Amino acid sequence: MSFDLHPPKPELFFTRNDPNDPRLGDLVRPVDGGLEKMPGEIRIALVGFPEDRGIAANGGKKGAAGGPEAIRRSFYRLTPGFGRDFYGLPMADLGDVPPGKTLEESHDRLTQTIRRILERDIFPIVLGGGHDLTFPGLVGMVEALALGEGELGLINVDSHLDVRDLSRGITSGTPFRRALEGLPRRALLGRSFVEFGIQEPFNSPHYYRWVREQGATVMTLTSVGNRPMEYFLEASRIAGDGTRVVALSIDIDAVRSQEAPGASASNPRGFKAPELEKIAYLAGRTDRIRYLDLVEMCPPLDENGRTAALCAGILFWFCKGFSERGRR
Repeated sequence: MSFDLHPPKPELFFTRNDPNDPRLGDLVRPVDGGLEKMPGEIRIALVGFPEDRGIAANGGKKGAAGGPEAIRRSFYRLTPGFGRDFYGLPMADLGDVPPGKTLEESHDRLTQTIRRILERDIFPIVLGGGHDLTFPGLVGMVEALALGEGELGLINVDSHLDVRDLSRGITSGTPFRRALEGLPRRALLGRSFVEFGIQEPFNSPHYYRWVREQGATVMTLTSVGNRPMEYFLEASRIAGDGTRVVALSIDIDAVRSQEAPGASASNPRGFKAPELEKIAYLAGRTDRIRYLDLVEMCPPLDENGRTAALCAGILFWFCKGFSERGRR
């Protein structure tokens, strides 16, 4: 399959044209022409997946296809903060994976994109889009890194388990069922999968029993309580135990709707924004984590850009943590 990434819109790269007030729009390099045009020193590559057919197939509200653009618009207005490490972090924006004629074709294109990014030893950050994107992202990761059985760890920060069966086809509710059952070479085993921040009232007991039967760890929002960072460190330990690499997926509906009204499936309970930002910072500092996606940001449901700004903050703290890798 041959396709070209859609380059990022130049107007999203905010600048004040002031060397004393740099913004991420000044520092992240837009790339027109895909990986072939990307400078060799890049350490992080952003790629958008403007696709929400999987959400509609799950009975959800469409609109998350606009998530990548809204997140970029907020992210590129931020400064690199106070540490010199982030200021010097080589980052590029490759633009968006073009939607295919079918959802499956879109997934295949994302798989190819992630594989090629990781083959160059660059860290991929995927902006969604529906949560169904995680499975093809993981396939690209497994292929690029030649992961064998049980060599992938995975953490899903989410209010939902997303392990529905495929009786209704591929949807935003199926990515982790597919990962546990369908990744090449059984790269993900249940013992290395952690569901983090799950909200009991919004999940089927049938699917809870199923994921537990696979050996996965389910850390509910109630069990995490007021110690999310401590529990996330434990989640990282579980996902990293006996594996080569760990993938992290963050669904913005893990945050309470007061601060994330623009989640595809928002609800009044969830993490507070600073809690998820601290989790993102810890994840950024964790060497074993080699993939991140941020999903289900739905601009039509957002209020005054609050959810887009939250997503931008999550990316900021992840990248700040990432810039400190190897410095400890």
